[in-house]
Amino acid sequence: MKLFTFAMAVVLALALGGMVGFGAGSQHSAPQASSVDAPAAAPVEARVGAVGVLQAVNADSLIVQTREGMQVLSITPPAATDQLKIGDKVAIWAQNVDGRLVVRQIVVVPETPQRMHYLGLVSSMSGDRLDVVGQQGETTSFRIDATLQRMPDATHAPQVGDTVTVVAKPDPLGDGWLAVAIVTR
Repeated sequence: MKLFTFAMAVVLALALGGMVGFGAGSQHSAPQASSVDAPAAAPVEARVGAVGVLQAVNADSLIVQTREGMQVLSITPPAATDQLKIGDKVAIWAQNVDGRLVVRQIVVVPETPQRMHYLGLVSSMSGDRLDVVGQQGETTSFRIDATLQRMPDATHAPQVGDTVTVVAKPDPLGDGWLAVAIVTR
């Protein structure tokens, strides 16, 4: 209660102070005691970051579709944009210079590899294959290799009938999934 009373007193003092010409709301300024005029401060360039999909690119500008809409950005000096292609997801750092957004850095955002967490019962395990029956009764086959992490105990291989969660990614050697980790419950 004391904090609330104090806060109200501060707000009231600032409000009244602004009306009578002192405090935070004051429009009065004290005279300067300097005989030399100081140069005006250069305007601070506002930094802008954006993530979006590249819609158009040329040597001196980019057009990027972001959540906020289309962004037109200048490139000064003209840069090598030959590695960029329409449809790339990009992260851009720019600065607002004289009302124009000027690109300072641009990075193509790589596609993140998809990961899957698959819960089910081990139905078979042989060689480099693990078959798991999911919660809807479907069977999914996973390729396994020496990099497979077994959790919580690295020495325990899952057995037929065990409930497991398989962490998998798209198999780089073909269609299907490569098991990265298997958690036995």
